[in-house]
Amino acid sequence: MKQKSRLSDSVWTAFTEAIRFVIVPIVLVNLVTNNYPQLSTAFLPNIKTYILFFGGMIVAASTLESMNRPGTYKRLLFGLSALAFVCMWLFVIFGGGIAEFAYAPYFVRFDMSKIVYIMLLGLSLKALLVFSVFTTHKHVLEEEERKLRLERARKRALAKPKPAHRPHHAAPSFSALSKVAFEVTADDSVGFAPAPPPTRAQVQSAKVKYCTICGARAERSDYICKVCGAWFSRDSFRFKHEP
Repeated sequence: MKQKSRLSDSVWTAFTEAIRFVIVPIVLVNLVTNNYPQLSTAFLPNIKTYILFFGGMIVAASTLESMNRPGTYKRLLFGLSALAFVCMWLFVIFGGGIAEFAYAPYFVRFDMSKIVYIMLLGLSLKALLVFSVFTTHKHVLEEEERKLRLERARKRALAKPKPAHRPHHAAPSFSALSKVAFEVTADDSVGFAPAPPPTRAQVQSAKVKYCTICGARAERSDYICKVCGAWFSRDSFRFKHEP
């Protein structure tokens, strides 16, 4: 609800509550005391003062209650306060439930205290309605506040200046460090040069060969090392030259 409508509701509440709990009760009390001076209650001598005090508290609490949104703790507090003042106001109006009426030789005493207590008990049940309004609208109010916080955070994020773009420096590479072209070679050719192929004379003069893995001696006709099980390749031949 908008602030303007909330203000108009509070003004209307103050006007109606003042009529119900201040103006009309004082007019009725004046009529009763002027027409029936024989009637007396416990609060009748100062009843106008009590009506003004408790009626004014009811008007103030009800006005503050209507100014706050349903679901807030302020509305709950002022709603319960207004209900408490209404109960006190009702108790004063009925004089605690005991009234005395004296007319010439006749004297009548009315005891309506139980009826008054029952009325106060029924009126106090309105507190359940106040709690029900609070619990019903509390979740709606929290959801609205959460959406409002998210919207404010989004606006702040959009209004925040973006940091200047910094060029991304890649890690240095060998191609950037060296101006000389290079060639990637196989792992087995790094650090040594392949052995030159044996000559025909060396092959014919060789009598034994050795395993290039474990170094075990093998016959010339063997294709697998009997010690480690490695296959003999063409490059794995090592020939023993006789002196």
